[in-house]
Amino acid sequence: MKWKKLGLVFQFTQQYDWWQSHAMAPSPIQLSADIVRVFVGGLDANGISRMAYVDLNAHDLTQVIGISEKPLIDLGEPGTFDENGVFPASVYRLDDKIYLYYTGFQLGHKVPYFMFGGLGISTDNGNTFTRASSAPILDRSDEGLATRSGATILKENGIVRMWYSAGTKWETVGGKMRPTYNVYHIETPDGINTGRQGHLCVTYNPAYEHGLGRPQINKVNDKYMLFYTRRTMDMRYHCGCSISDDGLTWTRIDDQLNLNHSESDFDSQMLYFPNLLELNGKYFLFYNGNDFGKEGFGIAELISW
Repeated sequence: MKWKKLGLVFQFTQQYDWWQSHAMAPSPIQLSADIVRVFVGGLDANGISRMAYVDLNAHDLTQVIGISEKPLIDLGEPGTFDENGVFPASVYRLDDKIYLYYTGFQLGHKVPYFMFGGLGISTDNGNTFTRASSAPILDRSDEGLATRSGATILKENGIVRMWYSAGTKWETVGGKMRPTYNVYHIETPDGINTGRQGHLCVTYNPAYEHGLGRPQINKVNDKYMLFYTRRTMDMRYHCGCSISDDGLTWTRIDDQLNLNHSESDFDSQMLYFPNLLELNGKYFLFYNGNDFGKEGFGIAELISW
């Protein structure tokens, strides 16, 4: 693959008390002929994330034309799985609604935190969202006792297919305990009611990785493509990609992605949270750079496969 980087398209500047830094996990969807809405996680002064959006000109994705003034999805109630932060997993137009999957954080005692998957549903084209449930739709199970989140879906033949990250173990990486997880697949009738055991799809390599985070499913030319963050031991992090004929058996083609760190720009130390959007016959990869998206998010345009 060959990419043309468009640079730091949204550069964060302090806006509100609830949004003091970062624009994490950019998740784009075309709202209309003129607007691409990008859902992000914005951090407050305590490093706790709430859901926000940035609107871009669909005819020129380097132009920011709007930004949310209040959280789209705020923190959960005390004691719930998302009481200590929420940020986007993926967004998908399902029938006449927009499904915004997200990761919720809850602090732990013997481990730093837990991450389980929630869902916000919009009936007004992405302007407001209501939780599908105050409980996680991807809850703790034997395949993921600490992490089960990052859902991304496709609806095919009346079935909603879901890919997500799940794991239990922790590794000390970069001087901190960090979760480990792989990518799983599960089928659900409605994108809400999920089972407790998925099919293991793509696994991280423990020799140099500690997880494959926030997968993003796409179908291009009858091939399934899965983009994800390769959480590497050097803490530089990289974007990764796998391909499949059926969505179950995958081949990792990370070395063919060819989206590399810059020498001195916002993405010189980290490439994080890739998300591919097809727009008017072209493909654009949204992603974060250094420090987990502290400066904002960038976009790379696909020049050739």
